[in-house]
Parts: sequence; structure tokens; C-alpha cells
Amino acid sequence: MNNDHSTGDNIQNDFVTGRNAGNEKAHRSALRRRSASNVPKRSIATTAAIVGTVLVVLVIVIIVLVSVGGQKARTAVSGGDGLGLQRAPTRVVGAITHVSSSSFAEAGYAVTSSGPYTGSLTVLKDQPALTLSGKPVIAYIGSDFCPYCAATRWPLAIALARFGSFKGLHITVSGATPEIYPSTATLSFFGSTYTSAYIVFLPTEQCTNIASFSTSTAVEDCNGYKPLQTLSSLARKILLKYDFPPYVSSTYEGGIPFVDLGGKFLESGTFIGPSILAGFTHVQIAQSLGDPNAEPARTILVAANYYTAMICYLTGNYPSTICRMPVVEKADRQLPL
Repeated sequence: MNNDHSTGDNIQNDFVTGRNAGNEKAHRSALRRRSASNVPKRSIATTAAIVGTVLVVLVIVIIVLVSVGGQKARTAVSGGDGLGLQRAPTRVVGAITHVSSSSFAEAGYAVTSSGPYTGSLTVLKDQPALTLSGKPVIAYIGSDFCPYCAATRWPLAIALARFGSFKGLHITVSGATPEIYPSTATLSFFGSTYTSAYIVFLPTEQCTNIASFSTSTAVEDCNGYKPLQTLSSLARKILLKYDFPPYVSSTYEGGIPFVDLGGKFLESGTFIGPSILAGFTHVQIAQSLGDPNAEPARTILVAANYYTAMICYLTGNYPSTICRMPVVEKADRQLPL
């Protein structure tokens, strides 16, 4: 793999205020929308005209969300904090942070109908590297209610664990019915810290999976769920520049999950399909990683190999014990560079 990013605190700073204002409105409206079955890879939908019929439909959707979705989400994962979170069990953390080299190799790099969807990747051309203190930055933006974010977190966390260590990981589930892929078992990066000698991880979980009766703007922006985290200044600049055309299709603009890997790669949608996680608990998903020939482990580990290859590109192939693994090098050759 070649590596051409510069070092130092090199962050794009040429954002146009007018364009960003429009993009921010589009992103906020995207968060307000429900995950729809006709939008296969991101939690987005088109903006509707403000007319009486639409308002009636929105009221009905909110009522259903509060009466059904919020209750089920609270029941599925209740951390006692009103955020729908629990500390990740030791066996879950251990499983995702200690995947064996043989399991990664056995899973391989071949894509299937469940993913990884390499077509969701965009290579940024002629853009500055995204670094902090000389390290590449991996910026992730999602929400706990989002089922596509739920799928993305598993392979992303596994790949990141190959380059550093997490503390304070949580588990949660995606939004309940009527969300698509309801109550998908997943991790949450909220409240976690990540330490690495090679990269910086900048995660933001904007919204919970807990429905709210509030009519505040913040709750409306979270699609009727309780807000969780506010974007940092850097995360906001990254999202408002790169989560919109020409870098992302207008169909998916402003949507989540959004991942920027070092200013070189964008993921404009989930890397794997949430459907492969249906019916599995957090512990079952974690335990499955020991059997790389079965689902959901196989697709998760293949996606993790691709994330690893992208991170290795950013780090200049360090550490070599990870980046020079044959399966990682083969995944690298499949990237749209």
C-alpha cells in the first residue's frame, strides 16, 4: 500500500458559511426522518412539503413511536439512566478486542450479498489529510436508534481494536418497531474512550433509542428520540463538508452512519446489512466471532478486514504485524484507489 497523507494538524478550513448552513438544515432533517425500507443503507428520506396532510401523518408517526418504539427500546436495553444503554459485558468486549489472526484470515475478503458493500466507499481526491497531533483521524457520526449504524459499529470497533484499545464501551439496540430492522443488538461509542499509538478515533452518537414526549427542536432533530451527544466543532465541519454532494450522492446526503477515515475514505452508508444481526443478542454476536465461517461473524470480520486495510493505508502500514497480514493486503487491493 502507498501512503501519501501529510503529518501534523492538517484540517480542511475552507468551508463556506452559506453552504454549511444549508447542509446543516439538510442533516437535521435527515435525522428527523424514519429509517425506511426503500432506503437500503442509510437512515434518511426526502424532505416533505409542509402541508396539512403531511403534518397529520407526522403526528401519527410520532404517536406510534412514543407508544410502541420507546417502550420496546427501554425494555430491550435499560441501563437505568434513561439513555437505553448498558456497560458492555466483559465477554462482549473481550470477544471484539481479541479476535484471533486465524479468524481474520479464515473469514477472508470476499464480499457477499450481506456485505461489505465496497460500493458505499468514496475515495477523496485532492483533499487534505485529516489528522490530529500527527495521527490520522477516524470520524464516526451515528445515532443509537439507527439500524444501519448498529451494523456498522461491530466491524468498525473490531478493526479499531487492532490498532488501540477501548474503555467504557456500551451496548444498546436500534430503535424498536416501526423502525426497519428493529431492536438490532449493537455497541454504542457514547461514553467510551479510545487510545492508540497510530490513530485518533472521534465518535459521536447524536441520539438515543428512547422516544421522548418533548416537542423541543433537539428531540425533533433526533427523529422523536432523546438527544445524546452534540457534534464537536471538528466533527461538524467534517460532516457538513463531506456528507453532501459532490462527495455523497444526493439520495443519501446528510444521512447516517457517516465515517471519514483520515480524509481519504468516506463511508456513505453501512458496510454490512443489519438483517444478518436479526435475532441475535449482543453476547451471541460476540461469541460468533470465534466461528468465521458462519454468520454473522463472517460478514462482520470481512468488513473489519476492509476497515483494517483502509486504516493501514492511513498509517503507512503500521503496525506491520497487522498491515502485512496477507488477508489485509488482499482486502487493500480491492479498495477503489
